[in-house]
Amino acid sequence: MVYVTQLIGKVVLDAEGERFGKIAEVIVTPAEPLPLVAAYQVKTEDGALFIPWDAVRIAPDAREFTLARPISRITPYQIKEHDFSLVRDVLDKQIVDVQDFRVVRVNDIRLEALPSGQLVLFGVDPGVRGLLRRLGMEGALGGLGRLLHLAPPQDQYIAWNDVESLPTHNAGEPIRLKVSHEKLSKLHPADIGEILNQMDPAHRREVLETLDVETAAEALAEADEDVQVTALQHLDEERAADILEEMGADEAADVLGDMDRRHRDDLLGRMDAEDREEVRELLEYHDETAGGLMTNEYVAIRRDLTAQQTIDLLREMEPEAETIYYVYVVDEQEHLVGVISLRDLIVARPDTPIEGFMKTQVKSLRLDASVEDVARRFERYKLLALPVVDDDNVLQGIITIDDTLEQLLPPDWRRRPRRHAEELRQTS
Repeated sequence: MVYVTQLIGKVVLDAEGERFGKIAEVIVTPAEPLPLVAAYQVKTEDGALFIPWDAVRIAPDAREFTLARPISRITPYQIKEHDFSLVRDVLDKQIVDVQDFRVVRVNDIRLEALPSGQLVLFGVDPGVRGLLRRLGMEGALGGLGRLLHLAPPQDQYIAWNDVESLPTHNAGEPIRLKVSHEKLSKLHPADIGEILNQMDPAHRREVLETLDVETAAEALAEADEDVQVTALQHLDEERAADILEEMGADEAADVLGDMDRRHRDDLLGRMDAEDREEVRELLEYHDETAGGLMTNEYVAIRRDLTAQQTIDLLREMEPEAETIYYVYVVDEQEHLVGVISLRDLIVARPDTPIEGFMKTQVKSLRLDASVEDVARRFERYKLLALPVVDDDNVLQGIITIDDTLEQLLPPDWRRRPRRHAEELRQTS
């Protein structure tokens, strides 16, 4: 086991035992299962040379470094396109620990030797021990700890396979580290959202630009309210509008409701006309009412369809999972006349008319129902979603149980403050 901070700045002797230079950088090339150390940058009085890994002998205690052969017989290493530098590109940089869903700063880098003697990039150390080692204080503080009977800092090493690197933005330095965010995109959206909360705006923008639009929308919906707003404001306007279109209309309305008028109107103007109107409609309602909690994305059908026709229609529509707990039945004027559960739909004979098994006593809410009334209705009837109607019983939207629970959380636990229609009108 060797740490990068044990290499950097160490003297390299030539084959005759004379001082040759100092190690300034470690060059790594991508490989499976782990990246390989390909070369060392050694600074000499005549300049810097990239020495191949097999031309440098490292003592077991990593205190002595010697060229394996005369410099005249060493062919300098040629940097390849996908190579990256551990000091420049990894040390002191932010990385995403995709195992524990957090952003950390790299204090040291752990290398391990293969049977051939070549080193591999094994992991990173974001902990206190890595920082002490880097400052040359690990031994001294360890002795003091033993004297005072204090436990030494624990290793906090993170395996490289559990790391997602973030790009650097140092002026004048080309970014050699190619970042695909493959590992990050495979996480649950809630975990990506938590990671976005910990990132600075530049890295957050990079991630949201790299993820596909659907994943970016799902992840951003799970982030904190202030993160959602600033993230969209830092993105290209077209990209931000695409993400808002992919979000649920209620989620997009929540984000836009927290923006100033200029940004809100600009992004609304770039959205698809149908999505824009759905969001505008939701922005009109007070957030502490059923209208403010609902989404206008739901499944509604006519009563003259059969069970099989309804199933075929659902396949064609491909609705979001959280909006398909129930299928609502409306007449020609969109009045709510019935409801069917997915279970009832699936077990019904294919040729059975919807009217034959729909429930006509539908539990619904008015647009101005309070959050407390909504919660009581959910608790009383043990439903996963409730329809919202206007004074004429015309279906306006649905409220899902998860949106209701979030509004009932203590303020410190809630992702965003409640939106007030009056506040929106004052900023419009």
